[in-house]
Amino acid sequence: MIADYGFAAADIIHGVTSWRIWTRLGWQEIRRRYRRTVLGPLWFTFSLGIFIAGLAFVWAPLFHADLHTYLIFVTSGMISWTFVASVINEGCGTYTGAESLVKQLNFPLSILNWMLISRNVIILGHNLVIAVVVILALRLPITWIYLLIIPGIILVAINGVWMSMLLGMLSARYRDVPQLVANLLQVMMFVTPVFWFSSQLGNKSAIVDFNILYHIINVIRAPLLGEFPSPVSYLVDIGFAIFGWAVTFAVYARFRRRIAFWI
Repeated sequence: MIADYGFAAADIIHGVTSWRIWTRLGWQEIRRRYRRTVLGPLWFTFSLGIFIAGLAFVWAPLFHADLHTYLIFVTSGMISWTFVASVINEGCGTYTGAESLVKQLNFPLSILNWMLISRNVIILGHNLVIAVVVILALRLPITWIYLLIIPGIILVAINGVWMSMLLGMLSARYRDVPQLVANLLQVMMFVTPVFWFSSQLGNKSAIVDFNILYHIINVIRAPLLGEFPSPVSYLVDIGFAIFGWAVTFAVYARFRRRIAFWI
């Protein structure tokens, strides 16, 4: 099949400009998932908070770390990791999960990818309540650095869209991809310094330096720690976005019309 770059570009541009649609759909999807519950999406925040508290009180003594230092460290790590991992995992089912819409309606499929990002950004906003509570409880200084979380979220979202598009197409064509991605993320969760300090590696820091997921979460995590993200992390994320969008656009232009047949 010959690639139709004009059609792919129009699809993506129309998807971006239809922000009223995908923001509303993202919120409606959250409401549907938690219909008739008391706390709604805050149930996810509540469970994540319990998990973080358990980790902090058990793992801090294991690492011989100060509880206050480790609590904000693991809080920022889990919040940022959960956001990134959710985007990647759910990205695999972007098109297969909307099978009826894809087969029956003619619309820019990229709207589904932006809806995925919108939904996870809303959940991230709820989870940030945990960070606010921890920061206030530990009486950490409030500085302008916390505002850097905004460009960090935008940068991760830009990467998240192309990852969900590419993984969504691969998962529609090959149904083993979601399981493979889920298993890889489980391993990467322990390889990436989410629970442990990178300084503990000593001279083996290459495990962190060449870990793309570390740099992706770092642009969100560092501001929550009151630190300026490493310029290297920004460069890696921007470079990853440029490379990823170039590859995804080429694949999307070639196979976008086949997605309805694959699912």
